[in-house]
Amino acid sequence: MKKSVGLALILSIVACGKAKDDELPASDLPADATSQTVAVRLLGVRAEGPVRVQLATLELTVDGAPISARMGTRELDLGNDQNAWAVSTFDLPVDARKVAIRLKLHSDGVIERNGRSQLLDLSGPPVSIIADAAQIRKRNKVVVEIDIARSLVERGEQLFLLPEFIVRY
Repeated sequence: MKKSVGLALILSIVACGKAKDDELPASDLPADATSQTVAVRLLGVRAEGPVRVQLATLELTVDGAPISARMGTRELDLGNDQNAWAVSTFDLPVDARKVAIRLKLHSDGVIERNGRSQLLDLSGPPVSIIADAAQIRKRNKVVVEIDIARSLVERGEQLFLLPEFIVRY
């Protein structure tokens, strides 16, 4: 059991860095820099198969003030634990302390389990976090890792995704 948990943890950590083509490298800021480009990523883990969802909205605030973001991938497969999907990038001011992230998925998705596709109700609450800007600056990203197996809730014939997640930097 400990080996399985350890392996899952290692795979989760490694998966956050798999998408090299859109990865932002860690870098030291020049002394005159006013901001740093960082990414918001979404990773699904412990899924039995594809989990296709679409990003509806993403809201960002830095120290309580809204900021604009550049949207990335909107169509995601959270069943692919080998890719932490870059859903947005934004410019983090050098004096920022807290970053609030609120992302909402479209209300309908599709999950494949036991060889068949099933509608997935995503109309629950948005994923909301408040992240420490100093932690984000270290790796130029914040990764929201959703545990799909723990997030699925069945009610009769309906299947809901109520995200249980952790945040990694």
